[in-house]
Amino acid sequence: MKKGLLILFTIFSITAFAQGKAEKKILNNIKALNNAIFLNRDSAVLLQIVGERVTYGHSSGKIESKAEMVHNAMVSPTTYKDFGMSDVSIVVDGKTAIVRHVLKARSFDATGKEGVLHLNVLQTWVKKNKQWILAARQAVKLS
Repeated sequence: MKKGLLILFTIFSITAFAQGKAEKKILNNIKALNNAIFLNRDSAVLLQIVGERVTYGHSSGKIESKAEMVHNAMVSPTTYKDFGMSDVSIVVDGKTAIVRHVLKARSFDATGKEGVLHLNVLQTWVKKNKQWILAARQAVKLS
């Protein structure tokens, strides 16, 4: 029941901020990106929505290229539960969009040790050939 309510609240809070057509498309890409990395491990989705020259920054300070990010997302032994996103803001300026959101989840490493993922995420999306592509992402840890 709690998980269902969390999902409904997350969906409601996210869609409440996505008002225009561009914002809705970007929001769908953000959801697809997070699902492909954290939940479904779907490299085909990542290859489609991540730019060739992306800089993908982790909260640890590590910066990855597209190839590194996709590979590491697919082979990571870490699993995630209770994944959620909140406080989404999307600002579109022409063919560029700046997105901020808070990401929360419980993480489990290869040994089953539980951790908490609580991040503030900043993303830059660029419109190319009618599709929004992730150009940059940086996360910082929140307490």
